[in-house]
Amino acid sequence: MSSTVLEATRTDDAEKEALAASMIEVSKLTRDLLAMHLATIALSPGEDDYLLALSTREPTDLLDAAEELGVRRLAAAKAYERLSVRNLVQIDGSKITLTDSGNASRSLISTVYRMVGEDIAGKLSTNTIEVVKGALAEAKRNMTRALRQKRQGH
Repeated sequence: MSSTVLEATRTDDAEKEALAASMIEVSKLTRDLLAMHLATIALSPGEDDYLLALSTREPTDLLDAAEELGVRRLAAAKAYERLSVRNLVQIDGSKITLTDSGNASRSLISTVYRMVGEDIAGKLSTNTIEVVKGALAEAKRNMTRALRQKRQGH
């Protein structure tokens, strides 16, 4: 192997490591911003996902919600039990229904997401935002595929 091939491999590895570090840092910062904004509507990180997994019109089956969230049934059941204690959902067997308070909180989540988006976008141009959204969509596809392969043992 020539030194140029080794240098290229090292550079590629360094670039991949730098990309991962940047993505992780952005993820942490986004999570922190989201947590701060969710706190304004009395939700913790993750509770937004659980509320959004529920239908606003009819009871949602616990297994369907767990599948949509990509979590085990038991993890979903525990999370919904915590939301039930706070009167955000009502549990009837395996059916989960949003209460009026839960519906109100759920409707505020989009406002929270918009606020996080405003924090992130700041003074970026519309063109830059579109470029970032496209790059993130591609990264998400790659990460989803990699995660699926890892879970399947490939």
